[in-house]
Amino acid sequence: MMHRILIATLLVLLYMGGLIGTTLFTTPDAKATPAFARQVGLACAACHNQNFPALNSFGRSFKAGGYTMVGTQALIEGDHLSLPSVLNASLIGKFRYAKTNGNTDQGTDRGQIQWPDEAALLIGGRAAKNVGFLFEIGLAGIAVNGVADDSAEVEGGDVPVSGSGVSLLGSKIQFNVAEFGSTRLSLIPFSTDGLGAGYGFELLNTGAVRNIRPIEYRSGFSASQALNTGAGGATGMAFVVSNPQYFINYTPWTPGFNGENFDVELGGLSNYLRAAYTSSFGSWDTALGFQLWNGSAKPAGIEGEETLKTDAWVIDAQALGTVRDLPLSLYASYGQADGNADSLWGYTQGNASSFAIMGQLGVLPNRLNLYLAFRTLDNGQATDNTFNAYTLGGNFLLAQNIRLELYHVIETGSGVDARENEQDSLTMLQLFVGF
Repeated sequence: MMHRILIATLLVLLYMGGLIGTTLFTTPDAKATPAFARQVGLACAACHNQNFPALNSFGRSFKAGGYTMVGTQALIEGDHLSLPSVLNASLIGKFRYAKTNGNTDQGTDRGQIQWPDEAALLIGGRAAKNVGFLFEIGLAGIAVNGVADDSAEVEGGDVPVSGSGVSLLGSKIQFNVAEFGSTRLSLIPFSTDGLGAGYGFELLNTGAVRNIRPIEYRSGFSASQALNTGAGGATGMAFVVSNPQYFINYTPWTPGFNGENFDVELGGLSNYLRAAYTSSFGSWDTALGFQLWNGSAKPAGIEGEETLKTDAWVIDAQALGTVRDLPLSLYASYGQADGNADSLWGYTQGNASSFAIMGQLGVLPNRLNLYLAFRTLDNGQATDNTFNAYTLGGNFLLAQNIRLELYHVIETGSGVDARENEQDSLTMLQLFVGF
């Protein structure tokens, strides 16, 4: 009980961080997927905090509107028609070198080049005055022991290798059905191969959804990612109420994507609830939220029509500001995932829990960021159950849409000590580009 009180206190202190020393702080520097930058006629730095893909307050507003905002780009308009004059698209790629220790079976003791680790074509933006969309087409994939994945994480001892293929990775269409002042009601059908039930609508940078994160090593700074609740295949319908001060997302959903598990038995949908409060304290842009997964999904297309239990919860917070003119971002999260034989999350022996915290400082504003993260993970087993991760890294913006990142992860704990291959560290050098 005491550790839960300490964690809750830490999250509240992080959320209230903007109240401390407000005379020393100024408003945070902002840093859009190039497709959206073309649509709104603004630099990438208009929507992103310190580095892409993390969002600032303006980026949250653009995304909350369903990518419908336009700027200098011409529109084709008529009766019941309002389209950008061109179809906006971006090519996203990740190229990296990874090295782990002790994993000689995969030949990674001397490192491994993953070229490309990930390549995708993103097409999105305004479809009508109150309708926006996003489609992601994978141009190359990777595999871990023959199974598609792009985690490249030290947990489990697996490092991915390059593969190939072209497929639809994710899609969503946002219908803004009504507005009441600054409050918007939206309906968002979606499907994703690996971004989880929250993919329909998410605005924070805490890793609540896999692709919205300030650093590459996702499970090292986010409880949602460490527990894997913020990732995985998902198809559903998000019902959203959003406002500059808050957003609420209720989503009935089922695991699966792209023809898998689309057929769901009556009453076989699980529930996802996400709510967050966003506000400013002094010059700090802050947010405090929670995620709740509840119920059982029963996809008709899964082997034996198995019922999958999805119970889990996470609380998270972020504070974005500056200290003596240097951008500073703070993130924290804590959560639990229920463990049982039918758990979607894979924890079969007991409830899992994770706590994560991270700080990122822009030592050269808009160019060089350094970060430090710590994460605990208890997988619920009786023995060999703890995994602690320490991550030290930095990223350098060669351009607003080209990021070079280097980081090192060290893992400790009983679960790490029990690994046969003794892999307990990962060093990664990555080039992340968006054109």
